[in-house]
This record gives sequence, structure tokens and C-alpha cells, in this order.
Amino acid sequence: MYLKKLKKRKGFKIEIQVLVDNKSSNKELAKEHGLSLYIETETKKILFDVGESRKFLKNAETLGIDLEEIDILILSHGHRDHGGGLEYFLEKNSKAKIYCSEYYFEKHYKKIFGAFVEIGIPYEFMDVERFIFVEDFLEVDELLLFHCSECQNSNPLNESLYVRDEEGRYERDDFRHELNLIIKDEEIDVLITGCAHKGFNNIVRSARELGRTVRAVVGGLHLSSRTSLTKNNEYIDKVIRKINRSKVEKIYTCHCTGEYGAKRLQEECICLVEELRTGDKIKI
Repeated sequence: MYLKKLKKRKGFKIEIQVLVDNKSSNKELAKEHGLSLYIETETKKILFDVGESRKFLKNAETLGIDLEEIDILILSHGHRDHGGGLEYFLEKNSKAKIYCSEYYFEKHYKKIFGAFVEIGIPYEFMDVERFIFVEDFLEVDELLLFHCSECQNSNPLNESLYVRDEEGRYERDDFRHELNLIIKDEEIDVLITGCAHKGFNNIVRSARELGRTVRAVVGGLHLSSRTSLTKNNEYIDKVIRKINRSKVEKIYTCHCTGEYGAKRLQEECICLVEELRTGDKIKI
């Protein structure tokens, strides 16, 4: 289905369809705790993340989307719920350039009941020649890929996420492997984010430092836990204050925004906020 649009614009067009998300708006489409977005601009067919399994691939077939025609794959960060489907994409598509952080294939872990569970992407895929590793930021035509390398974020939901140092010791993940996307236009810059682990406020500020003003946001904002038992109110308050002082006109939430976080955005943000699910399609 189509959700509400931003104010009508001339010329430039962006279409985004959710291939997989935590929820589904269509009984024929599979859901999972993961994210994959199919994006069309005037010149490119883009895939942003590949979910946790091959479900994004099956859903694309059901929706009539040919993933062999994808020009660019962008991998937002090195967690399995966003990159677990990588091997299936590589089997399906032989031409797309693949952009990710140079730290994407580091070992990543989640601490669950005291145990460190690996949640990263298999290292062997790093040898695929089509990978382009983004160090700081990179412009590709109307696309801007960027990190928030120097930014620190105090989101409590990050506290269970770890990497290992050179001596094998576990340390808190600083998310240097997280990559964000802006689709540039004279009238509107659209920010696409996987989980916003670096913090929504930091990401918008980094975009501004690169000369871009975010007016629309699509993706996961990591505001509340999967069960919404972790409310994370203080952090959500900061995000809402930032949004309400910014020029953001529209936010499409999904994945790790969480039901509680999405509800608070809908109730307290002065901009329009919509929730996306598997199968939803929007035009910006």
C-alpha cells in the first residue's frame, strides 16, 4: 500500500519498498527481525540491507522485484539482522557494487544473560571483488554515504553490543562499522538508516556538517526494545527534541524503532510520522 506522501515536488522521485521488516502488512510476505529496503531513484536501483535470511529474496519475487537488476547494495552495519542475507544476494546478483564500512566484517557480539553471542557477518564474503569500503564519506552521484566516526552515543540499548579488541577482549561496540545513506536533491534530502546506533541526533548533525539538510527519514531508530519492555525514555526525549528543532518533515519508522518508540514519535513530534512494515511502499 502507499502511505501519505510529502508535499508534491517536481521532477526528482524516490520510491522505497520494504522487502523485509519485523512486521508485515501482507500475509503473503514473510517477516523477520531484520531490515531490507528496495529503493528506486531516477537513475538507480538500490538495495539497502538484506535482512537476516533469504526472506527478503522470496518477498522480492512475490512483489515482482528483480534483484538481478540491482545496481548498488548498501550494507548499513555488520549485524546479522541486516546482513545475514548477503550470501543469497551474491548468488542472485552478479553486477551490483557493494558499499559498506571498512569495519563491516569485524566480529560483533550481543551479551545475552552473561554470554557473548556472535551476531556478525561471515568474514569470507570480504574477498568479493565488488566490495567498496567507505572510510569516512563517499558521494556516488545523488547518493551520499557517511559515517559518524567521531560521534559518541549514550543510547542504553547499545550497552549489550560488543566487539573484540586485538587481544581478544570484549569491549563495547563504538559502531564505527555503521554507514548511513542520504539521497540528495535540491528540494529534499532523504536519510536512510539501518539502526541509527550512533544516535539520530549525531547522524543528522553529521549530515549537516557535510552540507545536507535532512527533511525525510526512513529506517530503524533504535528507540525501544523488541518487546518494548525497555522504555528508554530519556534517550527518546532527546531524539524528539532534536526532531522538533530540525527541518525534518516526515519520518517513516521501522525495525528497531520499537512499538513504544514509534508511538512516542507519533504522539510528540511536530512532523508527520508513519510506521512501515514488510510490503509497504512509499513515494517521496
